Amino acid sequence: MFYDEFHNHKWARNLKHARQLLAENQLEAFYHGEDLPDGDVYPGMRVMAAYWTSVEHEMKLRCKTLLKGANHPEWESDPELVEQSEEFHKRYVADMKELAERDGIVPVERLDRLAAVGWETPDNWAEVMRQRQQDSLAALEAGAFPEELVEGWFNSCLRSVSNYNRYLIRGGVNAAALVRREGLPALKTAVDATAEDFMWTISKEFFATVLPAAGFEDIGDLMELGLRGMFADQFYIKGEDREEGEKTIRTSILKNCELAGIYRRVEQWNGLPPCSLGYGICRYDEVHGQATMMITMPPMVSPAYRLVKSLAMHADATECVFELTTTPADDMERILMVQEKIFGPADES
Repeated sequence: MFYDEFHNHKWARNLKHARQLLAENQLEAFYHGEDLPDGDVYPGMRVMAAYWTSVEHEMKLRCKTLLKGANHPEWESDPELVEQSEEFHKRYVADMKELAERDGIVPVERLDRLAAVGWETPDNWAEVMRQRQQDSLAALEAGAFPEELVEGWFNSCLRSVSNYNRYLIRGGVNAAALVRREGLPALKTAVDATAEDFMWTISKEFFATVLPAAGFEDIGDLMELGLRGMFADQFYIKGEDREEGEKTIRTSILKNCELAGIYRRVEQWNGLPPCSLGYGICRYDEVHGQATMMITMPPMVSPAYRLVKSLAMHADATECVFELTTTPADDMERILMVQEKIFGPADES
């Protein structure tokens, strides 16, 4: 296998579980998800399909943002980088075929057919997803899922996983090129120049565009996707909470990181030292998390979010550790600022 299964292929574990639920006629769990005995979560087809589609949009934005910060938008069509990205993605698809066959997810030929149609996000993805959601609710009511509906969900998930990793790989290749051609400081400069813009652009993309289009519109839907969606790719555990004066500090631990797994291989295949590309992942992750906390935390606290330990940046790391610190406050100003940045100025008519 080219990529690390633990870091980069949790999708296979989830889709294998989905097949098992279908075989046991556990249709509610197949669609809506379930908590697993080992503390993991199977998010369900509804959440996984929407989550992976949202990650497709995120990885496209990461690619563009880094090249903008590097002042190299022309690298998007650089022949060397295009060729390397395509080769590294072929290796990822080879892994997908191996796992699909091993775990009985789909026949290998299915991935060939999806590739022939094209990995890119279809223009009508939202319309198709909403129709599948409606059809799935009807299927649950009827007590049976038509085969076409089931395989449509699997096809959606497999295409999205391949495509978001295609863009993730391209982002890694771009970062590696920046380091090879201009030196390590150029990567940090490019990320720092664009981190704040990425922070709000990706939040607007998620909360105002992609997630509502995917049928996740009210706060309950968004919380479900936020809390359960990450289990599509990640092994997450909650760390211990602690108090420091009036502050509450909550720790989140990710045992794996799909971005770090991809970037590690890109580093290796480009002859770069370990963790040399990590800043190109982690700073964007940190500001994305900060924006999410600013959006979701209530106005009676002021949130601060930071990365403590990273699999992508620290060679001795065995996990990624994030901390959310909340301080009692009257933070309504934050709520209004976030509202304007993501949804536009409030209507005062």
